[in-house]
Amino acid sequence: MAKLAATEIEDGIPSVMTGAQQNDYGDARNVITLHQDIPVPGELSCKQILIRVYAAAINPVDWKVLKGNLTFIKRFSFPHTPGSDVAGVVVAIGSSVKRFRVGDKVYGNLGTDGGSYAEYVREKESLFALKPSNLTMVEAAAVPLACLTSYQALFNTASPIVGPGSKIMVCGGSSATGLYGVQLAKAVGAHVTTTCSQRNFSLMEKLGCKVVQACSDMTTDPQQLLVIDYNNKDFGQELKGQEYDFVYDCVGGEQQWLAAQQILRRGGQFITIVGNDPEMKVSLKYMATLGSTLVGHKLQSIFSSTKLSYKFHAIRESYQDLDEIRTRFLETDKVKPIIDTVFDWRKDGVEALYALYEKSKSGKAQGKLVLKIADEE
Repeated sequence: MAKLAATEIEDGIPSVMTGAQQNDYGDARNVITLHQDIPVPGELSCKQILIRVYAAAINPVDWKVLKGNLTFIKRFSFPHTPGSDVAGVVVAIGSSVKRFRVGDKVYGNLGTDGGSYAEYVREKESLFALKPSNLTMVEAAAVPLACLTSYQALFNTASPIVGPGSKIMVCGGSSATGLYGVQLAKAVGAHVTTTCSQRNFSLMEKLGCKVVQACSDMTTDPQQLLVIDYNNKDFGQELKGQEYDFVYDCVGGEQQWLAAQQILRRGGQFITIVGNDPEMKVSLKYMATLGSTLVGHKLQSIFSSTKLSYKFHAIRESYQDLDEIRTRFLETDKVKPIIDTVFDWRKDGVEALYALYEKSKSGKAQGKLVLKIADEE
């Protein structure tokens, strides 16, 4: 057993584990290896917990971090274990941990520090919440970053928040954040429109929506979802003058903002999680450009007659929000994770990790991509 300074410890914790090791910045095949002799994290601080990982998911930020796109603000010492979204079981807790006990099933997001692509991970308890009781570990791992991002964008950053009767356009409804954004907005009674490609219309139907492709076909049926194929139509032209309250941008690029200005009502809100640069290679130039963009749009909102607000949203650590997502939306079946593929390194070795990163980077996934690390008991 690994030596842990903890108030509660599960029996049978090994001294070494299997996990991914990143040895440099670059593409997965060039910088990631799989090892079976990584030491299980040892000493716990008073607020930390040790989790046996059952499943971990990937997000676009994970391969951007792997490539080194965020080295301006975050650098690692190598070897480093990547991965942010995680679901597992608490096997040890620090002396001041109050919210969890050994044996609790949890889910959470580790942020850019990573560590979820391993059999065990040690982190502060504030990053985790109890796992939704109606979800498997694989399903739970598909939730944290994407759903938390959309939840906070719609119910924290938006002001007033999205609610019954709100009109909202979700740019990129087939993305992970978009899928959750559509579901969350519909769950609170908003009127939702989204964009995606024709190949992903069936994905919208998996959410329980009745896909409608023309404004003239919309009725009062709450199950209807107006979907615009961005390859053939510009949503700004298609919905011009229709007085939307919100545009939630999960795609990025200046075109989203330009189109949004044509459909938002006076005082409407444009909330983006990407900004003008979808590649998100953070540098001094990127930060300066982002800053000038935000200042420019802020001035425009003050002096323009339309009073539109442009907001850049970044996820914030909040176990309270994860708990709210669990009790209000997931356990009530109002929101569900959509899984594209489950990878398993126990069957495919390091190729499972390479395939995970490559499919995420391709942009072709229809739902979340999850790495299964252990079977549920």
